[in-house]
Parts: sequence; structure tokens; C-alpha cells
Amino acid sequence: MVNLGDEFGVDALTTQEDSPKQEGRIMAQENGQSELPEEPDGAVSGNPKGGPRRGDDAAKRKAFGYGYELWVGLAIGFYVIYAVTELVTDLVHAKIRLPLEFESDAVATLGFPGGEATLSGLTQITVSTTDLATATMVLLLIAKIALILTFIVAAVAIVPVIRDIAKGDPFTSRSIMALGVLESFIAVGWLVYFAAMVLGSNMVSRDLDIADEVGPGVTTVQAFVLLGVVGGIELLRRCFISGQRASEELEGLV
Repeated sequence: MVNLGDEFGVDALTTQEDSPKQEGRIMAQENGQSELPEEPDGAVSGNPKGGPRRGDDAAKRKAFGYGYELWVGLAIGFYVIYAVTELVTDLVHAKIRLPLEFESDAVATLGFPGGEATLSGLTQITVSTTDLATATMVLLLIAKIALILTFIVAAVAIVPVIRDIAKGDPFTSRSIMALGVLESFIAVGWLVYFAAMVLGSNMVSRDLDIADEVGPGVTTVQAFVLLGVVGGIELLRRCFISGQRASEELEGLV
């Protein structure tokens, strides 16, 4: 009896399932190549080293973007909830809070059991709504509501920018437009707040008969901070425009 295993150098008892693998090894040896490595389970087709699937990468990038949006939403959401809760609580108790800049010791001196203290600079006070005129209350409410709406609109406008940055393609027309909208709403919202708060706080000092001792609830420093924020957003928008142009010019070269 002839031993087929000895004659052909192959194990005659090889199962049928191993035949395709052995044929691949024989063909690789005939071509002068080493044996083909086996691809692990879950490997991407054409990538013998394995790795995550393309769908997993897309899911991770999507989750990465949603993570940033979540943090921004939480930050804005906490402030909005705090501001709305404070406003509603004050109105329920027939009072309202506002900042005033104390400039004279005549009304800024506080007496304590152990001594005296003086209010100076921008200080938040709480005033009963019954001591204020209707026009004063309207201006103060406009200022507070304008500030809350500005933060809400800013949070919505920044979402497209965060999504494009998370996807790795920030220099898009959508991001540039979103930055323009963000800049416009912040500028307009804060201007409305400044105008209403200046008029409202001056009317509060008039109603309380302390107009000569206090100043309005908006300072020059706050105005410069607003200019810095708006200028920074505009600078970022121009950088995105330059990045978009550079990407379009280099698109055919890479």
C-alpha cells in the first residue's frame, strides 16, 4: 500500500475545512512569498493588522462631538436655569436685584456691632418692587431677559462650530456663518442689556432718592470686556475664512 502522506508531503488526513488554507499557503510559497497572515476577528478588510471598524470610528467621532456639545449645553443651561430661577423667585417675593456703583459714603456706610464698613464700586442690591416705578421695572426686566436670551442664542449658534471641529473639518461655510451669527447676537444682546440696565439703574437711584450718591449698574470695564469678546469672535471667524481658502487651494495638491 502506498502512503499518500509520504509521497506528496502532505497530511492525507487533512480535513476538508483546512484545504483552502493549505492551497493559499502553497500558492504563496510558489510565488516566493511567505504565508499569508490570518486576519483577526473584527479586523477591517484589507488591514491585516486589524483595528476598529470604520463604523466604530464614525461612532466615536460622533460621540466626541456630542461630548463637547453636552459640556457647552450644560454650562449655558446651568446659567440660564440660575438666572431664570433668581428672577422668578425675586418677582414672587416682590423684589428685584440689580447692580449699582456706590460713589459716596453717605449711603454706602454699613453699621455692624463690631464696627462700620463701606460699600464701594459695583455692588448688587435688592430693592422692593413696591418702591419702584412701573417704567423702572420694565427696563430692569428687559435687561435681565435680554441677557438670558443672549446666552441661549449663543449656545445654539455655537453648536455647528463644535460639530465641525469634532469631525476634524472646522473650516466650513457653516462654521463661518455660525460664528458670524454668534458675534452679531452677542453684540446686539449685550448692547440691549447695557442700554436697559443703565437707564433702569439710574431710575432706581431716582426712585430711592440716592441719584447723587450712586452710579449706573454698568461700568466701562464691562464695555471693554464686551468689545474684547466680540473682537475675539471676529478674529476667529477671519481665521476660519483663511483656513477655508487654504484648504481649497491645497485640495488638489494633497
